[in-house]
Amino acid sequence: MDLEHQALLESPWGQSILEEGERIGEQRGREEGGRRFIQRLLRRRFGEVPELVETTLQRLNMEQLEELGECLIEVNSLDEFMAALPPLTEE
Repeated sequence: MDLEHQALLESPWGQSILEEGERIGEQRGREEGGRRFIQRLLRRRFGEVPELVETTLQRLNMEQLEELGECLIEVNSLDEFMAALPPLTEE
């Protein structure tokens, strides 16, 4: 690494960027873990998970995933769970 890159990384601005990147990475990791957990529970309770559910889960943030996790406790069928999914919107 050249001196300019080293100086940039050691600067307060560079450190801020690195910290933000770490925070985003940790958040994405938590979200991915939440998705996998919901998918496993769905498979265990209802069998095969439809592609629509998989696609929708990929677009949800942690708060939405937590709400669906709570919903999963209360529903009696995959159809009920799918009715609770937030609608897909264009990003």
